[in-house]
Amino acid sequence: MRAFLLLLVLLVPACPALAQNAPIPQKKEINQLDEKLRSSKADSKALEADLKTIEKELDSTKGSLVSTAKAIQKNEKKLQNLDLKIADLEKEQKGLSAKLQNDRGSISRLILALERIRRLPPEALIVRPEAPLETAQSAMLLEEILPALHTQATELKNTLEKLQTVSRDLQDKRADVVEASKKLEAQQRELNSMVQKRRQLYASTQKDLAAQQKNIQKISAQAKNLADLVSRLDEERTRSQRAAPPSAKRLVGRPPPNPGAPRLPLPGIIKTGYNEPDIFGAPSKGLDIEGRAGALVVAPMGGIVRFAGYFKNYGNMVILEHQDGWHSLIAGLENIDTVVGQSLNVGEPLGKLHKSTSGQKPVLYYELRHKGKAVNPAKKFGDLS
Repeated sequence: MRAFLLLLVLLVPACPALAQNAPIPQKKEINQLDEKLRSSKADSKALEADLKTIEKELDSTKGSLVSTAKAIQKNEKKLQNLDLKIADLEKEQKGLSAKLQNDRGSISRLILALERIRRLPPEALIVRPEAPLETAQSAMLLEEILPALHTQATELKNTLEKLQTVSRDLQDKRADVVEASKKLEAQQRELNSMVQKRRQLYASTQKDLAAQQKNIQKISAQAKNLADLVSRLDEERTRSQRAAPPSAKRLVGRPPPNPGAPRLPLPGIIKTGYNEPDIFGAPSKGLDIEGRAGALVVAPMGGIVRFAGYFKNYGNMVILEHQDGWHSLIAGLENIDTVVGQSLNVGEPLGKLHKSTSGQKPVLYYELRHKGKAVNPAKKFGDLS
């Protein structure tokens, strides 16, 4: 009992100290939590500010890309027209050269015949009884030959002058090609630099690009055909949108409104129109557009890239989702300069046209779809009507 009382006496003075010191660790924890919260909010605001800065810079880059791409395509169109003009001039030059050679041959034969008549000695007219008659006939023949000879000589002169004009024009056009090509090379270097900057800026806002690409490749391998691929991509977009946090929904959601008139992805010659027989004889579901090898290919309308890669016999292809259920399919690219999930304005670069190995000019395939079905591109591109 005495031991118990002694223990009680020793503990009682300690209790107020314990009660007084107990809340101190709780205050420290609260202060630490407050500090972490303030730090987290500051980091969040800093990240949000960085993101806004990046997006602003990305928008600026997009504008520069569209302007430069437009200038490049204008220059490429000029080069394409020059190529066609040069081909026509070379053909005309070849025809004129052949005609000139024939005209020279005809005139040479006429001159040779006249020379033989001129060399007939007068003594031969006395010895030969029939000579006076032949001489008269020769004179009559000369009256017919000389006008024809004059006519052919005039034609020969005109052909020669035309050939010289064509040759000078051909030389000028080739000089224009050299100048335009140099300008195009400088523009392409500028564009490549901006495309690289766009890629880096976009990558800084997306940390799972590799996973997205891997998932898209898996979808591509499972798709049976083009329609199935588009359908699977739509399903994947819906799943991604549901799973994405609110701050990221804009990156996987519907394409934002984008001003600008629709334009064909390549300013070339339409070799096969919608519903016309393709190389297999079946009605074409899109357009075959002939262009220069390595020509720039751009987004025909604003949208979000849903597919970028190789797909079956279409080769390298990009699928853009536009507003209200519209999709653009652009196939036949040598390289692709965009990635899945990227939002593009009308006229932004997608890649470059492939180089043909068959000796024929390369062709880009463009298909427009609405709610999964191929439609006539004239519904969006009025100048095709």
